[in-house]
Amino acid sequence: MTTPETLSSLAVTPETAGINPRVRGDAPLDLPELFGNRNPVVLEIGSGKGRFLIDEGKAHPEKNFLGIEKSLHYHRVIVDRIVRHALSNVKTVNYDAFEVMQKLLPAGSMSEIHIYFPDPWPRLREQKRRIIRPAAVEEMRRVLAPDGKGWYVTDHKEYFEKAVPVMADIFAIEAGEIFHEPPRTNYEAKYQAQGRPIYQVAFRHR
Repeated sequence: MTTPETLSSLAVTPETAGINPRVRGDAPLDLPELFGNRNPVVLEIGSGKGRFLIDEGKAHPEKNFLGIEKSLHYHRVIVDRIVRHALSNVKTVNYDAFEVMQKLLPAGSMSEIHIYFPDPWPRLREQKRRIIRPAAVEEMRRVLAPDGKGWYVTDHKEYFEKAVPVMADIFAIEAGEIFHEPPRTNYEAKYQAQGRPIYQVAFRHR
């Protein structure tokens, strides 16, 4: 059985912290080589400014954290924060999340999947772009380890209600409104302060 290792001694630079598939290509990631250890890897889809990645990376050196952020601006913000905090156990990918899961992540390689406040794409013609859609959730199933767990959190009730049956078709889930959770992202802190309802789907393999 592989035991968690300490943080690797890999240098933390913008080049090691950030991954750009447009430059490196879309070959699958060698995660032990990328992080310099075989610790469990936690995936965050849509990392924004990186609050979850940075806070969790500092709090859990026995885990590795891989964020996906399509916005180049926010990707650069995250890279800068990773470097400033010298977190060799945190990396971020600047690319579309579906393609990252489909092409870059090996099957069963993620111990956890976190999705916080993804774009709800509220217009009907845009909803095919939602990350919670059958093809994308199927990729989550493929990359999540057999004993892995995941969380999808949103303040958008319609998106939550549409997401529940999609996720229940593939995973075992627990779904509902959540209360008094410590904020994991800037959005969660903001919405809690505003008193907005927040909904969560916790999911795992059946």
